[in-house]
Amino acid sequence: MNMTEHQAPLLHERVARQAAATPDAEAVAAGRERLTYRELEESAEALAAHLRRLGAGPETPVGVCLGRTPWLVVAVLGVLKAGAAYVPLDPAFPADRMEFMLRDSGARLVVTEDAYRGRLAGAPGTVVSLDRDWSRIAAEDPAPAAGPEAGNLAYVLYTSGSTGRPKGVAVEHRSAAAFLDWALTEFTPRELRYTLASTSLCFDLSVFELFTPLACGGTVVLAETVFHLPVAAARRPVTLVNTVPSLLLDLLASGPLPASVLTVNLAGEALPATLAQKLYGTGTVERVHNLYGPTEDTTYSTWSRVPRGCARPLIGRPVTGTAAYVLDAAGRPVPDGEAGELFLAGAGLARGYLHRPGLTAERFLPDPFSGEPGARMYRTGDLARRLPSGELDYLGRADQQVKVRGLRIEPGEIEGVLLERPEIRRAAVVARGGGADTAGLVAYVECDGAPDPAILRKHLGGRLPSYMVPSVFVPMASLPLTVTGKIDVNALPVPPG
Repeated sequence: MNMTEHQAPLLHERVARQAAATPDAEAVAAGRERLTYRELEESAEALAAHLRRLGAGPETPVGVCLGRTPWLVVAVLGVLKAGAAYVPLDPAFPADRMEFMLRDSGARLVVTEDAYRGRLAGAPGTVVSLDRDWSRIAAEDPAPAAGPEAGNLAYVLYTSGSTGRPKGVAVEHRSAAAFLDWALTEFTPRELRYTLASTSLCFDLSVFELFTPLACGGTVVLAETVFHLPVAAARRPVTLVNTVPSLLLDLLASGPLPASVLTVNLAGEALPATLAQKLYGTGTVERVHNLYGPTEDTTYSTWSRVPRGCARPLIGRPVTGTAAYVLDAAGRPVPDGEAGELFLAGAGLARGYLHRPGLTAERFLPDPFSGEPGARMYRTGDLARRLPSGELDYLGRADQQVKVRGLRIEPGEIEGVLLERPEIRRAAVVARGGGADTAGLVAYVECDGAPDPAILRKHLGGRLPSYMVPSVFVPMASLPLTVTGKIDVNALPVPPG
């Protein structure tokens, strides 16, 4: 547990303070386009005034659909300054998905640009095109401010739902402020000097990438994807990269990491030890972090600095203001070393799922371990174990747990041991071949060539019970990935034979 209580400045307040301190410093850059802190702040204030005239204010969702230029950051800040909550719409998303997100969120305002206006033809309410309307927006007189309070919504991020219907995670200002407060304590201005922002605004890693550098005088270096890092670093010496292990593995397969990168944050899936050591092996990367957290707990909940030579990266300890519980099926803490479901509590918890009270009540439960009235905890659906050191070891999704011949198995634990092998870049373990009594474990491994199954079995057998050693190993040049860079288990081929 790592809990403290104090009210941190809100996201846009942090940026405003920095703009007052370093107005002429570069705030945001994308190729040849750039904005200083003064330009960013003045533009965001002008947009905020315009949005307030159109009805934006506290608890008002506003859609944001823009390309990855400095004006994307202007739009997000403008919405926050207007007191409203931003609802990111990735221009690459299908039009029907964007229309669903707008209608489900209740957004009656959308900030976009002419290039994407046609894709928002079904949007309810008013559409503001920054490129078409900017001269008029900039000429308007300031509108009276109705800034948000800590308990107001800051943003709504849509995540995939098990029923196929996306669900909007509603995050309040105080949760985002607490997260940023932690980040500014743990990451130095030197590390954040040129932070790569390559994550879609629709995913919560973007909250770190945009606001942490802007709150301490750094430059947000916008890029379409992490694969554009070499191009971005040719213009500005990128110092921090924040991404998913799978994507970074693919990037490193095509070339070395720029020598300017000092710190690498990895989150979203299990971190292979070989990747961490490859990063340290550059001789220029100083810190590799393994971070864990669902959108429902404001980006990151736990973290660890991966030691050099580490054989199994851990997800570490809770960030400041967060508590983590490992519980059994009855909601009781399990002994250290035993697997249980991970529950999160504290300052980072989201308000819940927008307009989904039933689902909110199902996942956000009363916290029996807190003495604070009304305290809640979030059921992550992830399995973990707490080590005697107090650090947490991630074991995979609870809903991916399988039974083979009556024995309960966590595929994530097997995958973690496979990833200790230097020749394996990615791994996925699934049960194939019928019901629980006849199924066998199949390990899909991404590697160059075909590793000797006998060597892999021996490696696993030295670490795991025999019933957890897969009977079949399927080598692949690359494992299929989802759009977010995670392994797409449903797209794995049926093993031969």
